[in-house]
Amino acid sequence: MKILFVAFEFPPLGGGGVQRSMKFAKYLPEFGVTPVVITTDLRSFREVMDNPIDAGLLDELPGDLIIERIPCPSSRGRNGRVAAWRQIFFSLVEPQAKWWRPQLERHLPRILEIHKPEAIYVSLPPFGMGPLWCDFAKRFRLPLVLDFRDAWSQWNISPYGSWFHYYLTLRLEGSCLGAASRVVCSSDQIREDLLAEHRGIPRQKLVTITNGYDAEIKDWSLLTNPSVGGKFVIGYVGNFYYDPSASEAMMLPWWRKRPNRMIQYVPRKEDWLYRSPYFFFRAVASLLKNRPELRGRLRIRFAGRKPEWMDAQVDKFGLNDVMEFVGYLDHRSVLDFQSRCDCLLVTSSKVPGGADYSIAGKTFEYFGLRKPILGFVTEGAQKEILRKSGMAVICDPDDTEGSAEKLTDLIEGKITFSPDQIFLQGLHRRILTRHLVDVLLSLRKEAGGVVLNIPS
Repeated sequence: MKILFVAFEFPPLGGGGVQRSMKFAKYLPEFGVTPVVITTDLRSFREVMDNPIDAGLLDELPGDLIIERIPCPSSRGRNGRVAAWRQIFFSLVEPQAKWWRPQLERHLPRILEIHKPEAIYVSLPPFGMGPLWCDFAKRFRLPLVLDFRDAWSQWNISPYGSWFHYYLTLRLEGSCLGAASRVVCSSDQIREDLLAEHRGIPRQKLVTITNGYDAEIKDWSLLTNPSVGGKFVIGYVGNFYYDPSASEAMMLPWWRKRPNRMIQYVPRKEDWLYRSPYFFFRAVASLLKNRPELRGRLRIRFAGRKPEWMDAQVDKFGLNDVMEFVGYLDHRSVLDFQSRCDCLLVTSSKVPGGADYSIAGKTFEYFGLRKPILGFVTEGAQKEILRKSGMAVICDPDDTEGSAEKLTDLIEGKITFSPDQIFLQGLHRRILTRHLVDVLLSLRKEAGGVVLNIPS
């Protein structure tokens, strides 16, 4: 079985969004499915994406993987501020799909003629790929699988320009869900949120396949701090997806905003300050106030681009002497960095009265490294998967003193972890890819095609 495997974000592009599609492409051939990867080229990545380049990721892919790199010339910056204003107020999705379409129109007939795929898989975001590939799937009469790595209409880092922007985005999302043969979601909460917003979509059309890890693990005993009394390192890699101005715009009532922003619309409140390390820092400050002798033992190390707001948070809680920023690391270096930490931090945004849908991709790398996880998490998918894993100390970000006590016990080795081996084994990328294969084979069966006899 051959499929068009559309992943605009694909190696050598770096960043967390690349890993899911990359690993699906790696394991699909083991189950008799040949992915014909449709992505763009290095020059285009550098023009239209902000992610760093990580060429080492290509070494993890099969040497015979078919990759069609179709250019995506950018028109970004040609009209300066005017273009930026038009993008904000007159566009519903990212511009990459619009830039890519002419080149796809040119190259797709050749690719389809050569490979004769039976279905199209598309990774989102960029969310503009949804309507673009719905058009192509309809034109070429191929079943379509949309993979929601993140939410779309409910992705609320900052407000919509207006209620009208949200309404049109919701309609566009709904048309894509209706056109797709299957929709894959990276968490159960994303699936439930989509079903709640689009009640006419059959529940069975949407399935959940989470992210996963690659390590082959037989012994799930955690690799905890080996030396009592030595340095205890808490590590974090990547972005926090928090911006103070966007967060303020999200949480402020309309009547307190500037006139030109009063029409902004938020379908649901999401407090992204909770995704930042603010509440973790606050608990650490409380810990060090109560137990000052632990200041010499504790080290907090962050890898990745340091955001502008980070120094202010560190200063606020007096943590400059325990903080270390190591800068951007490629993926191999990330794994080495994480392996040298005693505990790994994860956070989540807060949805007042609701549940956060996001599970940070780094969570699954933490599982694969068998490292204790420190979760400053709210209600939602992130907290739930940490709870099921048995590998995490779960702290309530709003309970500073309680969190400080848990941190103290963690540093002093007083916490016992009980990893759920059966649950964790089900999160291996190979097993998760098998679930995707089942989705693809169900489409073949519906179309009356031959069902593959694939290995379990």
